[in-house]
Amino acid sequence: MTKTPEGFYEVNTRPHGSQMKLIELVDPPGRVLDVGCSTGYLAERLQQRGSTVTGIELDGRAAEAARRFCEAVHVGDIETMELPFEPESFDYVMCGDLIEHLRDPEGVLARLRPLLRPGSRLVLSTPNIANWAMRLSLMFGRFRYTDWGILDRTHTHFFTRKTLRETLEAAGYRIEVFDHTVPVPVLSTPRI
Repeated sequence: MTKTPEGFYEVNTRPHGSQMKLIELVDPPGRVLDVGCSTGYLAERLQQRGSTVTGIELDGRAAEAARRFCEAVHVGDIETMELPFEPESFDYVMCGDLIEHLRDPEGVLARLRPLLRPGSRLVLSTPNIANWAMRLSLMFGRFRYTDWGILDRTHTHFFTRKTLRETLEAAGYRIEVFDHTVPVPVLSTPRI
């Protein structure tokens, strides 16, 4: 993932990357709540595929850019803001690389659940702190925070496959698909 000169993330169109997988999971198209929508780079692609997107974004400048691709964008902190939606308003709630930035990921996920219609789904991605590159770095004593990536200075929580599953289940979700990304496409197949 790369950043724009303004410091916002851009879409990564790598076919087996997390962002493209998120977009593909929104099928069939429907009403999407994109939590942490940034500049609307995912909303743009969802809109092109026939979805109607509503965004929530903390950064006012990013939210202004996202308005081009969203039906509405609400500026605020998802952990504290009043959610201006009726229960069962959305077919999908998308949290693309968001929960690792939250103080209370489980609480936010539980708070978002009533917004989903019956039969709809939460679609999310988060980095796996137990990936091979992190394990190798730790083996050599390297653990340095960076400006972006898995050790982004703004990350407050790290997840492994197991702790992500536990967080989702504790927030009331039933996992249907649990996928991963790897640099070798043949290894990137959905697992339940």
